[in-house]
Amino acid sequence: MLSKDFLRKEFAANPKKYYEVEVFKKEGFSRRVCPKCGKGFWSLGKVTCGDSSHEEYSFFKPKPLDETYVGFWKKFEAFWKKNNHEILPRYPVLSRWRDDLYFTIASIVDFQRLENGRVAFEYPANPLMVPQMCLRFPDIANIGITGRHFSCFMMAGQHSFNYPKQGYWKDECIRLNYEFLTKVLKADKEELTYGEDVWSMPDFSAFGPCIESFSKGSELVNSVFMQYRHSQGNEFTELDTKAIDVGWGFERLLWYYRGDYTAYDAVFPKELEFMKKQSGFKPNKELLNRYAKLSASLDVDSVLNLREEKQKIASMLGISLDELEENISPMQGLYAIADHSRALLFALSDGALPSNTAGGYNLRILARRAFGFMKEYDFSFEFFKLLEMQAKELKPLFPELEESLDSIAKTLDCEEKKYYSTLEKAKKIAGEIISRGERLSVEKMATLYESNGVTPEILEKAAREKHAQIDVPTNFYDAITSRHVMEKKAVKKTELAAPITRAVYYEDNDLESLDATVAAVKDNLVALDQTIFYPEGGGQVGDTGFIDSARVVDTQKSNGIILHYLDSKKINEFKVGQKVRLKLDAQRRKQITLHHSATHLVIQGAHRVLGKQVWQAGSKKTEDEGHVDITHFSKPSRRELDEIELEVNKAVKQALPIEVKEFDRGAAEKKHGFRLYQGGGAIGRKIRVVDIGEHSYDVQACGGTHAKNTKELGLVKITGAESVQDGVVRLHYKAGQKALEQIQKDEEILEKTTELLAVSKDQLPNAVEKMIAEWKAARKELEKAREELVDAHAVKLAKQAKNGLVEAKVDYSSALCEKLALKIAEGDKLCAVVSNSDGFVVVACNEASGKNAVELLKARGVGGGSEKFARGKLK
Repeated sequence: MLSKDFLRKEFAANPKKYYEVEVFKKEGFSRRVCPKCGKGFWSLGKVTCGDSSHEEYSFFKPKPLDETYVGFWKKFEAFWKKNNHEILPRYPVLSRWRDDLYFTIASIVDFQRLENGRVAFEYPANPLMVPQMCLRFPDIANIGITGRHFSCFMMAGQHSFNYPKQGYWKDECIRLNYEFLTKVLKADKEELTYGEDVWSMPDFSAFGPCIESFSKGSELVNSVFMQYRHSQGNEFTELDTKAIDVGWGFERLLWYYRGDYTAYDAVFPKELEFMKKQSGFKPNKELLNRYAKLSASLDVDSVLNLREEKQKIASMLGISLDELEENISPMQGLYAIADHSRALLFALSDGALPSNTAGGYNLRILARRAFGFMKEYDFSFEFFKLLEMQAKELKPLFPELEESLDSIAKTLDCEEKKYYSTLEKAKKIAGEIISRGERLSVEKMATLYESNGVTPEILEKAAREKHAQIDVPTNFYDAITSRHVMEKKAVKKTELAAPITRAVYYEDNDLESLDATVAAVKDNLVALDQTIFYPEGGGQVGDTGFIDSARVVDTQKSNGIILHYLDSKKINEFKVGQKVRLKLDAQRRKQITLHHSATHLVIQGAHRVLGKQVWQAGSKKTEDEGHVDITHFSKPSRRELDEIELEVNKAVKQALPIEVKEFDRGAAEKKHGFRLYQGGGAIGRKIRVVDIGEHSYDVQACGGTHAKNTKELGLVKITGAESVQDGVVRLHYKAGQKALEQIQKDEEILEKTTELLAVSKDQLPNAVEKMIAEWKAARKELEKAREELVDAHAVKLAKQAKNGLVEAKVDYSSALCEKLALKIAEGDKLCAVVSNSDGFVVVACNEASGKNAVELLKARGVGGGSEKFARGKLK
């Protein structure tokens, strides 16, 4: 089978074909083989390939150049403009257009779309350059420690597509590369090396040679040439359309250009100065600079024991491990906070939320790691201030960041409160683990983090406080974040051989009956040549009605075939080729349609009231009601729900036209942006766009049925809200006739309640409050009486003990059973086994009883506990 190793050997055997370019010949670069790693490379005279794994960084300057992130981008941008590349605005860091990815992990992702499970390209210009901010999480443990790793970075994407019809290929690509490196970055050509390697998709559906550019130990850029596809065995053929994917790591370029000791000092100079000044931290610059040189070769994930690696570095610096922790670790914390704050700024600005699920899981790790460093080193600066500083600094390049600060502040405030609410518990658990000397696997660490918020940093601090050692898995962050980068969605498939069904409901949404021909029959499924029945999709339930006299109870779609599910036994009456008459349950469809159009208005209303972080996370539209799941950090208040409802009904009253059009995917994205993909990414080159209002009050790619005007909804009533998972809120609503019926039902309940309490509507809140207070007081008295009863019963039962054991079956609740058992066990050397008619059993043992509660329980039932207290169920 084809493999990268095979391709490396194959390409290396013919370097003139795969790697040699005109600029090498023109400038005098010759090919060599690196004596340290065996890879082929091109240089003017250097004898090793230049990779940092066997060449130390040597680009540091005694006094780094004074160049800003935005200032260097302007130099970078000017070069590519001059060389006929269109400069695009960045795409979001959340890849809304890709259902299989949560985050934009590389600039090429901007232009990738999924079509029937395969990647296709959608590019608005050719050739192009895009300042794409990316999020990656495997290197979290390295961030702040190595001097070069980031979770948020710009991959300045240089792309050329559709060669040879358009764009350019290897010669021009490496010519531009060489010109930029030598003229803009000011790299000495004598120091440049170009290493040979191979890039491929996992399934080898696209692959080709890549050329890595190095100078003074730093990898500056990797130029990928998508040229081939796998055919069979070890054979491959050329792609019909070739593409160039060059990801310029902008932070590394700026680092090289300025010459700082760490990339963080190059990227975050103002932020680091602010944090040091506000926290009063004064690092030992001489020691820090010596450490920075060593840190270039560090990679936490590649070592088995981080403590041993730190000890090794401390020895090389001539200091103790404690001195390293005191002088270096706080600065590493500041570096990590600078990176994590930028990642959160971009992610939250683009509508993401920290949470315990999906991609939000990884953002929560960053937030809590940053909060943890601030707590551990007693940094007193305001975390949000960092985001404000970065948004202001980056405004010339990314003006949208400042516009999102208000909603970001609310999100981070909520997240910080959640962190501190779990911190003390996490520290206590960490201390217990250290005391037990427990060895931790990645799986155990993941459970500790997800259930109790215990991080590697909390464990390491607990170990230092107890003067103990703890071996935390160095690949922990990589292991848990990798689960939340890509998503695999289940695809429903039903095997039924039939041609693709013509969807007449798109051609005429008001059609209630239709003649059709049976295309296939299987069990209770019927496929037709055409249909007016809408199949379940996009959260909208499938239509019902009749095919002749057989009732259709559901409609689904599989591989373009629309399947009609019948509930009658008349299935045998249908034959392939038979002419049939379709009759739609039109009233049901109309109500579902109103709920679907209302969904779009509710999402938009929530977005306007709650903030930019609101995105759709799921929905369902039935005849009775609609609900939509939105991303939000807390359950909306009654006031916020009222504001959303008001916003939605304003749109209804304005009688906004609802236009449904089919667009070329690229044209739709260019016109409307990526809020199109509220319900998921595009699945084809043509997409159906629902545009509400002449000025696009709301616009989404949507396959559902819709009203023609918002006035048809009449009224939208939000009936409730609930938190369905961390960071996701479900809003329930009804439209049209169902909304009116709900209001009437609520009024009826209100009227009955006022009658029962003999008060007016205005007096109802006070009356209910008084009744609840009285009920609580009565309940308290009842509890007191019950406890007195239990105490008396315990005294009586204790006198009946045999060999220090009391066994009793009582007519009590499980809570009272526990109180009874514990009360009996207060007696000298007594042990109690108490059960009730529900099969609940509890065992409580006095410390002096000499008995084991768990053993007594297991002799009678199943359950668990400790030596002194256990509970469960009787056998």
